[in-house]
Amino acid sequence: MRLPLALIVFSFGTGVAHSAEAVTYVGSIGSLPVILELASPGADGLRAGRYAYLAKGGDIPLHGMKVKDPDAMLLSEEKPCTEKLCKTADGDVIDVAPIAAEWNLKTEGSGERLLGTWRDKESGKTLQVKLVKKGKRTISDSEPDLLAALDPSYALTGTDQPMVLSKDSLPYDFLKMDRPFKQGVTTNLGDRSYRMDEDSRTGLSYPVVLSIGKVDPAPINRYLAQQRLQLALSAFSCMARAYLGFGWSGQDAEGTSGYDGGGSVTVEHLTSRLVGIAEGGSYWCGGAHPSNFGDHRLADARTGKALVPETLLRGWTATNGDGTVVDPSTVADPSLLSFGPSESLIQFILKNREKFDDETEKGCGYEDLIRSSLAVYFTTSDLVFTLQGLPHVIFACTDDLLTVPLKDARPLLTEEGAGYFEVLDL
Repeated sequence: MRLPLALIVFSFGTGVAHSAEAVTYVGSIGSLPVILELASPGADGLRAGRYAYLAKGGDIPLHGMKVKDPDAMLLSEEKPCTEKLCKTADGDVIDVAPIAAEWNLKTEGSGERLLGTWRDKESGKTLQVKLVKKGKRTISDSEPDLLAALDPSYALTGTDQPMVLSKDSLPYDFLKMDRPFKQGVTTNLGDRSYRMDEDSRTGLSYPVVLSIGKVDPAPINRYLAQQRLQLALSAFSCMARAYLGFGWSGQDAEGTSGYDGGGSVTVEHLTSRLVGIAEGGSYWCGGAHPSNFGDHRLADARTGKALVPETLLRGWTATNGDGTVVDPSTVADPSLLSFGPSESLIQFILKNREKFDDETEKGCGYEDLIRSSLAVYFTTSDLVFTLQGLPHVIFACTDDLLTVPLKDARPLLTEEGAGYFEVLDL
């Protein structure tokens, strides 16, 4: 999630774009485990960084100060904002962030280690800092200040690569998720079982497959861990907005997970061939209204490869960002394509779909929505045509339109699609 850049104002406003490297360190402040990402000096000779206590997860901005010793670092740590701290008497957001603590670090082992002290400005309390290098990445050269460039949403901007977040592309954010979660209750489905494990920092639970017939669950669990991370990035981003450097503006949601209004994940389909999950709820981190969402995700259980449900059915056309019709099998990440139903599929849905009450039918205009926002997902026993991605003003029109038992769905599926369902085996 992209942070508001207009509010990122400290001592980096040179207006000159530059490339930089961001290095991730893992270690401790006193006895508390932390993770740190620190940018190399920018065009003005200053650094920027972010760090988080692993038990909490929210990022805290760090601002570098100039020092003569090339092996030394002085960093100022922001204090979380309140109306009193970060707004003037007239209600305007201040320009310079309040400072909570100072870091005094020295590099050792050719930059492989950072050692030094963390000192609270108010109390003078001092703790030892010990950090070890764990990864690095090149950060965007399209932003004029390094604090903005550390925003993880820039990691794959402008590339044609699938949105896979890894230790190489985002070592800091990836390693932040490398910790135990609160284990949920095991759900058993014959020779398949899964558990919903909760990240206490965000309150979000995500499935972990324990068994899936004779198939190794490792590939599908790598996929699920990736989806968990991508969902969590928005939560951590909202937590970071407790700070002026990460976009605080005074709205109540800033500093929360953003999912306080609701966010849930359910397992819709689980076989040794196919896994389907649904993410749904409401996300708000400031702005005019919440972002309501309902996303169905699908993956090959054997390989862990993400699948776009529409590619398993007949009657869909894929277009890229330019509006050009493309073959999804030739695209690195088909989820970036837009899929539209053919006229024959539209007529099939219109003829057979569930009808709602007159007021709902009139207010939603389902024929137009079917043409613009039709999607599909799979439950344990059914193929379901639904609406997806509707804007806030008509989100209430998000409904399932037509349910087709999988045993009767062969005419709607491609040969590859039919192969994912045992009930259709010859």
